[in-house]
Amino acid sequence: MEINIRYLEQEFFATIDGVDIKSLSKSEFFEIKKAVETYGVVVINSQNINDDDQISFSEGFGKLEISIGTQTKAPDYQADNSIRPEISRISNVDLNNKMLPFDDKKVIFDRGNNYWHTDSSFKETPSKISILSAREVPEEGGGTDFIDARHALETWENKPRKYSISDLKDCICEHSIVYSRKNNTGDIFDDKFKKDMPFVKQKLIRFHPFTKKPAFYAGSHCSHIIGWDLKESRDLIKEINDWILESGKIAKHKWRTGELVLWDNRRVLHRGTGYDESKYRRIMHRTTVAGDMPSYKEKP
Repeated sequence: MEINIRYLEQEFFATIDGVDIKSLSKSEFFEIKKAVETYGVVVINSQNINDDDQISFSEGFGKLEISIGTQTKAPDYQADNSIRPEISRISNVDLNNKMLPFDDKKVIFDRGNNYWHTDSSFKETPSKISILSAREVPEEGGGTDFIDARHALETWENKPRKYSISDLKDCICEHSIVYSRKNNTGDIFDDKFKKDMPFVKQKLIRFHPFTKKPAFYAGSHCSHIIGWDLKESRDLIKEINDWILESGKIAKHKWRTGELVLWDNRRVLHRGTGYDESKYRRIMHRTTVAGDMPSYKEKP
C-alpha cells in the first residue's frame, strides 16, 4: 500500500494505491482508517466493487446511516429493491438504466450537492465518514471539490476579526436540509418531509477525537447560531464559510470510474462541481458512517 499526501503543510488529502478493499488485512484497514482521520480525504484508486463490497468495507468504520429517502423512494426507485437502504444513489440514471429528465425532483435534489456542505449535519447525530464510489462518470464535469475546515480555524485569527475562536468555541448552531435546499434549489420538499426533518443543533467548532484538533463545522446546512441575533449570526456563518474557502487550497478531484473516495465530515466541506445532466450520465453510490452522538454533546 502506497500513501501520498497532496498538501503536506495541512496534512490534507491523501491518495492510496496498491490495495483492494475486498481483501484487506486488518493492518491495511487500520492504515486506511488512520489516513482518513489524519488527512480528511482519501482517494483509493482502481476499485472494482459492488454495493455489498462497499457496505462490507464501510461497516468497518462503524454503523451506517440509512438514506433519508429522497434518493431511494422516488417512484422510479420504489419498484426495484436492488438498492440496499445503506446506499445513497446520487445519479441522474434510474434503476431501469434510463436517464432521468433534467427537471426530475431527484435530479434537482442531487443538484443541491453542488453547494459546500458536510454530509448529514442536518441529522441530530451527524455523520463521521462518507464513502463514495464512482460507478459511472460523465465525460465532462461531475467532479468533487474538498476544502479543509480545520486549516480555516487554525488561521482564523490571521486577519482582524470581530469574534475570536475563544468567543465562538461554545456556540451552538441549527442546521437544516430544508433550509439549505430552499436557498440553493428552491422549495422542493412536501410538508411531511419538512415535519420529519426539523432543525437540529450542532456545535460551530468540533474537536476531532483522533487528532484532538478543532475545526469549523458549518457549510450550507448551517442556518444560524442559537441565542444570537439572526442577521448577525448568519453574517458570521457566511464569514466563516467564506474563510474556509479562502484560507487553504481547494482539492479539485476529477473522478475516474472505479475510484473510491472517503472523507471525514467532522473536518472537511465538499461540493459537486456540476455537469450537463441532460447530456451525460453519472452514477455514484455513497455509504455514510453514522456518528456516535449529537455534536453538542461531545466533549473536547
